[in-house]
Amino acid sequence: MKKKWLLLIPFLITLLGMTGCGKKGIDGEEASKLFIENFIYEKEADKFTENFVQGDILSKQLSIMTDGFQESFSEVFDPIAGALSTKEKEEISSGLMKEVREKSKYEYTVKEESKNSIKVTYKIKGFDYSDLVETTLNGVSKEIKRSSSQEANEIKRMILVSFSEALNKGKAMEKEAKVSVKFEKEKGKWKLADKQDETLEVLLLAFISGYNDKDDYNKEMTKTVKRSVSQAESTL
Repeated sequence: MKKKWLLLIPFLITLLGMTGCGKKGIDGEEASKLFIENFIYEKEADKFTENFVQGDILSKQLSIMTDGFQESFSEVFDPIAGALSTKEKEEISSGLMKEVREKSKYEYTVKEESKNSIKVTYKIKGFDYSDLVETTLNGVSKEIKRSSSQEANEIKRMILVSFSEALNKGKAMEKEAKVSVKFEKEKGKWKLADKQDETLEVLLLAFISGYNDKDDYNKEMTKTVKRSVSQAESTL
């Protein structure tokens, strides 16, 4: 019996070694892609949970952040017909994110800052939201001209219809927006480095609008709305 155990020892050592290797997890390149695939595209949930520290909780937190952030994009239409209802905002945001996931593109480079720390620079060709808004508002102004309706609820309906039609013509930006995110490795799993909430919002902004600066985005949207309203007024 003792001999049998002695013969098994090399096999057990090999098995333990293989198990130990398996715990190393994925490398920085794969983690960088996996993060975006889960955060932006809502894919690879099981793999994300397996390879990120408290991956299930992090995934839920990222999803909540995305839901809250994307709803703010409908606010650009508030000056036209007043604040949209929660249901109307959800209709806009869900349609928007569907197109963002289909049209946006990204590449990335990984820089190792230390043994267990990397800095990932994402180069994003995000969705051209400014063009979408302008196309939507131009469609609304044409509808108003045809129907001569100034009722807020009717204008909201026009916004939703025109927005839906404009989505089909949506496209990605030609210009890249760069956003850098830091990750750390802990016991074979990856996690976001601390204090990057603002960075994650900018990352979302880049995918949804093609901009990596909130001020630049707000300025562009203000110009877009003013231009569309001015054009609408000149035709009424």
